[in-house]
Amino acid sequence: MKFKSVLLVLTFFAFLTSCKESEKKIEQVVVNSNEFKVFGTLQGIDVPYMFIDYTGENGDRVWDTLYVKNEYFSYTTELKNTKRIAIWPLLARPRKDGEGVKGGYFEFLAHPGDTIEFKGNVTETFNAIPTGTSLCNDLNTYNKSIEPINKQSAEMFKRATKYKPTNPKFKQTFDSIKEIGEKITKIQADFIKNNPTSEVAAFYLSNMVQSKSIENNEALALLNNFDEKLAMSPFYINVATRLKGSEATKAGNIVPELITKRTLDGSEFDLKSLRGKYVLIDFWGTWCGPCVSEMPKVKKYQEKYKDKLVIVGIDSGDTKERIVEFITSKGYNWTQLMSHKGLIADDFVSKFNVNGFPTKFIIDPEGIIVGKYVGGSEEAFQLLDELLNI
Repeated sequence: MKFKSVLLVLTFFAFLTSCKESEKKIEQVVVNSNEFKVFGTLQGIDVPYMFIDYTGENGDRVWDTLYVKNEYFSYTTELKNTKRIAIWPLLARPRKDGEGVKGGYFEFLAHPGDTIEFKGNVTETFNAIPTGTSLCNDLNTYNKSIEPINKQSAEMFKRATKYKPTNPKFKQTFDSIKEIGEKITKIQADFIKNNPTSEVAAFYLSNMVQSKSIENNEALALLNNFDEKLAMSPFYINVATRLKGSEATKAGNIVPELITKRTLDGSEFDLKSLRGKYVLIDFWGTWCGPCVSEMPKVKKYQEKYKDKLVIVGIDSGDTKERIVEFITSKGYNWTQLMSHKGLIADDFVSKFNVNGFPTKFIIDPEGIIVGKYVGGSEEAFQLLDELLNI
């Protein structure tokens, strides 16, 4: 009897322990519900590692390493919303004789909590696809639809490298490549229209708006065709923000409101506080060669018109530490804001519909946009001289 009593007690405690372990497992599931994992065994892969990149929760671009062992790789992180993720599979492969540009990447989308497996092989190219989620299914459907035309485009590019720019065949080949690009744009637009519930469609529309490969009115029609459940998608929000910004930042309009604490010292900045002076807003990044090459001239104009002109830099793609290091060494002492890709309110690049870098806006003392300049900004400096040299 004593033995049975002891056995019952031990069984009871074992039951309690089991319950507690189960509770711990449940807690772990809850805590790690945002965990995302991608893995795969890729036959024929001959590199020791690959790369992965995506936008972190702080808006910075994350680059990480995918180590490959016995053709297997695995990577885990946490996501708070749907992310565009890219794997760069062959950057670590030594360049072969006669090989063209290597490195390409494979884009896919992932939700918090997703587990995605890549299946396929890696021979001369990356012949693997993501599987395991509805996002992967939609992406694979689209990619399959443009596979033949992509192969045709790759062959055209390869052919173009054989000709010198002065050879008439060079222009003919690139005209053909342009036509292929237009076909891809049409296929992409049709995919977006025919898949109004797919976040993959919202992603591609975001890309098209950002690259200006679609007119605003057509983009708006596609956006309005989406199922309402996509309204919280970061890609849907990006399109809506950019389309609104495209209209709001036309010359002659009052500049959009810009109040933020995304300054280098965390103090609040309000664009309206600069009324009464001309303002040059300069979208830039240390990674942008033309942006950096123009900044000495921006500094020159800051000093030239110090009583009439205020400079506001808006950086995209750099950490605060990198910005501080760069501007301190160069003596660029004007206000700097940090665009945040992950937060709607602080995504100034989308809010002002910036499609290229550098981009400069000139604002008059009443807050009206006088001009927007993308790329080389000599015209912007000429206009500043016309407005301020009086």
